[in-house]
Amino acid sequence: MQSPEKGQFAIGADVIAYLIPVKHPMIMVDRIISYTSEPLSLIAERYISANEPVFTGHFPNMKLWPGVYTLEGLRQACYLLHVLHVLEKVDLFKGVLALHNRQILRPQIDSKLCQSVIDYLKNTKMSDPDLFSVNLKLLEPVFAGSLIKYHVSRDESELKSWSVNALVDERLIAKGIITQSFNV
Repeated sequence: MQSPEKGQFAIGADVIAYLIPVKHPMIMVDRIISYTSEPLSLIAERYISANEPVFTGHFPNMKLWPGVYTLEGLRQACYLLHVLHVLEKVDLFKGVLALHNRQILRPQIDSKLCQSVIDYLKNTKMSDPDLFSVNLKLLEPVFAGSLIKYHVSRDESELKSWSVNALVDERLIAKGIITQSFNV
C-alpha cells in the first residue's frame, strides 16, 4: 500500500489516543502531519499552551517547557511511527485515516474498518514502549506558545535505531538517536 502524499495526511489527538498506550495528560503528541514508508519517517507536532499543568511550580514566573517532555514527545513519535508502519503492513492503514475522519465527524465512514483498527490495536501485544535508550542533545529552551515539530526516521541498517530531532520555528532545539525495543 502506498503512503499518502506529503501534505495530505493529518491525524489528530483523538486518533493518537487509540494508537499509543500513554494516556492524557502524558500524551506529548497532538497531531501527526506526515508519514512515509519509503523512507520510514514521521513528522508530528505538539502545541505548548501557557495553561500546561507542568508550568505550575516549574521555574516560577517563566513558562519554560521541561526538556524531558521534549524527549518524551520524540519517544512517542518513534512509537507512533512504528505503529503506523505495522498497521500499513497488515493492510489497516486506510482504517487509521477512516478513524480520523470519524473523529472529525465526516460523513460516510467505514465503521467496520474503524473497528478493525481498534480491535487490532487492543489485541496485538506490542513491546513495552518504555524500553529505550537515549542519546539526545537539547540545544535551545522551549517556552509557552511554541509549536514543537518532531521529526523521526528509522535507520534501515539499524532497525531499532531512530534518528530524531525537534524544531521550533524551524530552529533545531533537540537532536539525537533513540534506540527502542519493539516487537509485534
